[in-house]
Amino acid sequence: MKYGVYLYPPAGSGDPADVVRLAREAERLRFDSVWIGDHVAWPARFDPAPHHHNVGGPTPGPAAVNMNVFEPLTTLAYVAASVDRIRLGLGVLIAPYRHPILAAKMLAMLDVLSGGRLIVGVGTGWLREEFEMLGAAPFAHRGGVTDEYVRSFIELWTAPEPRFEGTYASVSGVLMNPKPVQKPHPPVWIGGNGAPALKRAAAYGNGWMPLHQTPDEMATKVPVLHGAVESSGRHPKDVGVALGCRFRFSDGPDGDDSLTGTAGQIVDQMRRYEEVGVQEVHLLNDGYRTVEDLVGAWDRFNAEVVSKV
Repeated sequence: MKYGVYLYPPAGSGDPADVVRLAREAERLRFDSVWIGDHVAWPARFDPAPHHHNVGGPTPGPAAVNMNVFEPLTTLAYVAASVDRIRLGLGVLIAPYRHPILAAKMLAMLDVLSGGRLIVGVGTGWLREEFEMLGAAPFAHRGGVTDEYVRSFIELWTAPEPRFEGTYASVSGVLMNPKPVQKPHPPVWIGGNGAPALKRAAAYGNGWMPLHQTPDEMATKVPVLHGAVESSGRHPKDVGVALGCRFRFSDGPDGDDSLTGTAGQIVDQMRRYEEVGVQEVHLLNDGYRTVEDLVGAWDRFNAEVVSKV
């Protein structure tokens, strides 16, 4: 089992020193990866109710959307210079938000600047109002847009003279250098909880990374993923499975889709996830209010959970 943590400063801090400290502490504690998600800016008003199915777990409310938001590409570039070993993950980049050639270039440079430590998690997005605010591709077409953008990323990263022609993305007459350090390209992990995400991961992903899923849900979906991977002509071992979970030590668990509760309860939950095919777990802060408290909880997780799973 591998372990990662999300770099969301507690209490919505906008201090870049907090992000760097979290990354350095995660590296000191020997976590495998650090992660950051993607929101450019929150709409001032939106109805979260229709989005619950897409998010999986609690949909952000007014308190969350008023907090500071770190743009992931610039933030990971900043973090890359502050840590030496730990892998840097986008969890996830909303592919339709950025022109595919520009996004491919920025991602390639992140891999170069970090010495080949980038993990490119991608997703289709869930917040219609943010698509409209950014002038992105139509929300209703986001699945097809994501597929073509990611395929164009891979072409731009690997081909001397890349060429891709689709409905939403067109690449020709472009020379893009330097190429990423990782060969053939940085790993692409597919975010999302539903059947379309499983299909994307099977078709071209190096992994699948849903959020807020129970062990029973993972027990149902992982075999579906493996079947789709085999149907695509690849081996299931070629596609990893990671899961993002809310994390907090407490007197008891807060739902069957989280890593909350006593150390013993979290160990039991981790074992359940491992039994159904989860290979990585990424911890999302579920209520720690200071950097010190969150780092202390990570330290305790290592001592009381990782050592016993």
